[in-house]
Amino acid sequence: MKPLQTDRLLIRGFSRTDIDACYQCWGRDRTLGRYIIGYPMTDRHQMEELVEGFLSNKDAWILEDRTQGAVVGYITMDVPYRQLEIGEIGYVIGERHQNRGYASEAVNCILAEYFINQGFYLIEAKCNATNHASLKLLQKSGFQIDGRLRGRRIDLLTGERNDIIVASITQTEFRNQIYASD
Repeated sequence: MKPLQTDRLLIRGFSRTDIDACYQCWGRDRTLGRYIIGYPMTDRHQMEELVEGFLSNKDAWILEDRTQGAVVGYITMDVPYRQLEIGEIGYVIGERHQNRGYASEAVNCILAEYFINQGFYLIEAKCNATNHASLKLLQKSGFQIDGRLRGRRIDLLTGERNDIIVASITQTEFRNQIYASD
């Protein structure tokens, strides 16, 4: 897919030359281990494997600050069956780039791409119940909470089991939200 842009972000496909920038940006972030298995990474080789996997995935993108040229995170859309027109969005923003609105910009851009340009019916997201910032972002973007899956994640920093919140937004809800803000 061609690169996408927001006011501040270039949303583009992964490249092998991104490995070091990704490792520096979020690969070693300790707090990600609270919410995502595999973090923090113990060495650059783990990031190399992750990026290699993303290279062939046309639904995985680097988030790059357009003015600084710095990698700030990534966003993916898991689409197991395109004919269902349903995807699952996921995103990571490096710790030092969080709380600046990058995730919100990226999520809304990707929602527009998949709902408006690709005609998807529904996009879902899963969020660790203790990840309040991510849950707030999803709700702000129009996602509705569909349910809670008990004890599905482990906080690698504390060993505590946490629930996952499942949320979704339909194309109609997204379009209504866009027109309501005009």
